[in-house]
Amino acid sequence: MADPARHQPFLSVIGMGADGLGSLSVKARAALDAADILVSSPRLFALIPDDGRQRIEWRSPLSATLPDLEACRLQKIAVIATGDPLCYGVGTWLLTKFPIEDMAIFPNVSAFALTCARMGWPQHKTILQTLHGRDDSTIRDVIAPNARLVVLSENATTPAIICAHLNDLGYGNSKISVLTHLDGSKEQRFDGIAKDGESLFDAAFEANPDHDLNTVAVQCIADPHARILSRAPGNPDHLFSKFRKMTKRELRSLALAKLAPQPGDIMWDVGAGSASVAVEFLRLASGGAAYTFDIDADAKSHQRENARQFGLPNLHIAPHAELPLRDDDLDCDRPDAIFMGGGISKDCIEAALRFLKPGGRFVCNAVTIESEVDLLSAYRKHGGELSRISIARAEPLGAVHGFKPAMTITQWFWQKEQQA
Repeated sequence: MADPARHQPFLSVIGMGADGLGSLSVKARAALDAADILVSSPRLFALIPDDGRQRIEWRSPLSATLPDLEACRLQKIAVIATGDPLCYGVGTWLLTKFPIEDMAIFPNVSAFALTCARMGWPQHKTILQTLHGRDDSTIRDVIAPNARLVVLSENATTPAIICAHLNDLGYGNSKISVLTHLDGSKEQRFDGIAKDGESLFDAAFEANPDHDLNTVAVQCIADPHARILSRAPGNPDHLFSKFRKMTKRELRSLALAKLAPQPGDIMWDVGAGSASVAVEFLRLASGGAAYTFDIDADAKSHQRENARQFGLPNLHIAPHAELPLRDDDLDCDRPDAIFMGGGISKDCIEAALRFLKPGGRFVCNAVTIESEVDLLSAYRKHGGELSRISIARAEPLGAVHGFKPAMTITQWFWQKEQQA
């Protein structure tokens, strides 16, 4: 017989505003008052009068505090977080460690909601991004003409970093508002434009500890020569790091249509070259990740540069340069989709099909006669779809123009059966 007490939450996750206890709802305050142990940061503990109850400060990394929480299961614990604990907050991490049955979550107003309210921006028309504990290049993935961004900062250096990325991409006229200590007695707002960011958010601004707790609102305004990307596959080739091995835009579009990126998908790019297919896959698969395999040592630097330029820190170079052939060599997540543009062989194809998750999609492009023979063999054995793709581009021929054909590509597409 199940123990009914097992399903009583012992962990209350309470969002608190800058005004401290006054910001809590009646239910949140009752959960805080009922707790035996409090867990939070020094900044939030300073907003709660010390009444003698045990206090545990978060360690770095957060996982170092996990044994303390586990050891206190027979007591009531209150974790005090900033704003909404599930909006890039500690509640999201806690849900990976404890089942929801063990938790009661009391959200407060998030920094996102407060910033949208200050700016007069509808939340559903505004993009939320965080640079707290993240690679700052991730901001580049959401910079687009007329986009409205709310960015959760790491500290007082973040506004200037955001301005640097905007300027680099040709968005120097974008409007910037930095809001500090939202909804608290020390709330301030600083307005400017990105091209003035270096002087606005300078060393004096960064040195002020009151500016560390800030959120940045950005109204993106593209300059005439700004780098403008589409979410549709097939962005211009010149936007990628220049490398001799790259799947060109037309072939990239056709491959991605069959790879069918979905939110959270894991993708492998085998013989990745510049990783242009992986880059555009990730721009369509929100929350996903990609791993590149390539024996060309020079390729890795171009892959890293493209990951930075497009703001995709979830593009990883796989531990193995070549696709592993055995299950015990697998050091990365199994894929939902695999693109093979190089390194084609019968063994690699069979390994790729084996590693694919049920329902996974496999696209292989062959240029040489030898690799085409391997695709034909796989097609006869497994079925799928076989295509031959020819592309010609107009080029000058003296005073006139003519079409110059590119090398013909043989493409094989195969999808693994779903499990019953």
